[in-house]
Amino acid sequence: MTEITLSSIRENITDQNFKDWKKLLLSLVDIYNKHTSNNDIRDITLRILERRSELGASSNLLDHLIGELGLFPYLQNGSLELKDKFRQSLFSAPAPVEKTFHIKQAEVFHKLISGQSVALSAPTSFGKSLIIEAIVSTYHFKNIVVVVPTIALIDELKKKLHKYSNHYKIITQSNQKTAERNLFIYTQERVIESECINKVDFFVIDEFYKLAPTSDVDYRCDRLNLAFHKLYKQCQHFYMLGPNIEGISEGIESALNCNLLKYDHFKTVSTNEYYYPINSSGTDKQKDIERNLHLEKVLKEIGSNEQTVIYCRSPKRANNLLSQIMELGIFTKSNENKQLSSWLRKIYHPNWNLAEGIEHGVACHHAKLPRSLGSFLVELFNKSKINTLICTSTLIEGVNTNARNIIIYDDCLTKDQKLDTFTFNNISGRSGRMFEHYVGNVYIFGDKPQEELPFVDIPIISQSENASDSMLLQISDELDDAGKNKIARYTNQTILPISLLNKHQGIPPERLLDFAEVFIEKCGKWHRLMKWTEAYPAKNQLNHLCNIMNDYFQVTRMGSGCIRSAKHLNSRIRDIMNHKSDKDMIIDEYNYRKSENNNYTVDDAVQVIFEFKRNLVSYNLPKIVYAISDIQKLIFERFSYVPGDYSSFAIHLESFFQPPALTYLEEFGIPFQISQKIMKEIMLTEHDDIDDVIRKIKAHTEKLDKNNLLSKFEKIIIQDALEYI
Repeated sequence: MTEITLSSIRENITDQNFKDWKKLLLSLVDIYNKHTSNNDIRDITLRILERRSELGASSNLLDHLIGELGLFPYLQNGSLELKDKFRQSLFSAPAPVEKTFHIKQAEVFHKLISGQSVALSAPTSFGKSLIIEAIVSTYHFKNIVVVVPTIALIDELKKKLHKYSNHYKIITQSNQKTAERNLFIYTQERVIESECINKVDFFVIDEFYKLAPTSDVDYRCDRLNLAFHKLYKQCQHFYMLGPNIEGISEGIESALNCNLLKYDHFKTVSTNEYYYPINSSGTDKQKDIERNLHLEKVLKEIGSNEQTVIYCRSPKRANNLLSQIMELGIFTKSNENKQLSSWLRKIYHPNWNLAEGIEHGVACHHAKLPRSLGSFLVELFNKSKINTLICTSTLIEGVNTNARNIIIYDDCLTKDQKLDTFTFNNISGRSGRMFEHYVGNVYIFGDKPQEELPFVDIPIISQSENASDSMLLQISDELDDAGKNKIARYTNQTILPISLLNKHQGIPPERLLDFAEVFIEKCGKWHRLMKWTEAYPAKNQLNHLCNIMNDYFQVTRMGSGCIRSAKHLNSRIRDIMNHKSDKDMIIDEYNYRKSENNNYTVDDAVQVIFEFKRNLVSYNLPKIVYAISDIQKLIFERFSYVPGDYSSFAIHLESFFQPPALTYLEEFGIPFQISQKIMKEIMLTEHDDIDDVIRKIKAHTEKLDKNNLLSKFEKIIIQDALEYI
């Protein structure tokens, strides 16, 4: 009799004509009972789940394997034996969650609920975020802080945990008022900014590998370390989660009194990997010719009805790839997303390729898009109203999608930096999803990276050489001698106090010092141009401020070159102050650049304006303005000059010279352009905080529904947003 092996079983389950399930499953149980190859058996079991409807009476054998492997969520309730019913009951998550843990999820949950701290390394499909919900659902803690890397993840988690809003006030803005019981969902920046986090009972760091710097200048890593430090000083009970890592740097586990749990091979979905080599050793353009041939072949095989995510290394490449895919003619036009497409053409530009792509079920997603639009595209993808989503790592490393297929179009992170195993696993692990796609497909154009997973350092704890000067300055009173020596340049100088350098974390301290030194020399010469306090500076005052930002804070290097000079920055800021529409800014940008470069496209212009507004206006520029304001105040007063005050200008700039509440609504899924239409209807004022906005918009729901200024589509947007407000 021929021995049945795992290899032969794999061949059988890929044969669509195979019928002898009872014999196969009995053989698989027999192999399992020998206590070898459990990871292979788990993988095969997951693949059989795809064909469960064909098993007939043999389905109970599959349930037996599922139970033995600890995959309890996959047990089929109708035909369970007593032992499996008991297991399912035993491994049920807390009642409000209405889900069952698999065996490793249960282990993590019970460790956390018993008071232990856990750092979890596990595959993307493990279900790490379910444990967050389970912790919340116990109502065991009064104040929980969840730190996520992106605002897109704030939005996703806020929606997931909205059903607990009767027990917790869900806080996503750093200036929101607190209640008796609070669930803070913040990025690291908001943890640092928030003054209302003063009693934490439990905290979570999502994607905790980002605590380790990836370069010499990694400000987001600095801020995550500082957020961790702030929370850890209040509470030593935490849950850190992330994709597979090799380990944590030596000494950190014991210093933090936490458990590193590594379940790197415990997968809940299976994956097929297909490789398409890039043979060209020439330019990127030459390699793209091969990539595009592979892409056309794969997309034709997949078809237009399966959920597919395509990874690109940059927003520009994602935009270009959208246009290329549309030229293939694979995707047919439908009226499914007609209203969104028409709205995008009206608000931004009639020839924007995203508006065209959406009508064909194809879209691109990256960090430069307006937040509400990015969130809406993910929602449409998960509802299968968009089937192909081209994106960068900002989406693919964090937000959950229901993709069966992942295409890794670029086998690199940047033009010169190849994908490492860690990032590859993180991206490819997005294929498949529990209960939707038991088996996912990953198509790799280029090389699979070599096996080498990272050790994660937490430099604010280890005070290793990975700790930046900026980070060490924040904990200067906790440093050892080596650390103190490293920042001696800052602690021994008398130009700027350490408190000012720390206040403006994210701007390199050496840049602040260098500017202050120049300022002292030019104090008298600059005073006339810098003593202003208004929200709207005069033309020569703004021009001088733009020159400072350009000369000493290198703003032209920010935002992928969307600003080319101090004069250009001045002009752009004036557009914002004058409430120039995105559409007019895009048209002006396109017309000007097209005259210089015939290959410049509308999509390029859209990208530049989004980059300017997201990266500079709503984030970097206000921070720089605040720093300049503090430095001029300190030095002018030191030399007995009357100082200026740019805080009003910075506040107005950050909110695009509109009521700040409009930026809050953007994060709740209501685009800026729609919020502007409803300002008067809901009696919004400049002083309203997020709680006032929520109260007012809920109070005027019926009025908004009858508003003639709003299109039918815009009313739907508001109604959808209200579900989670």
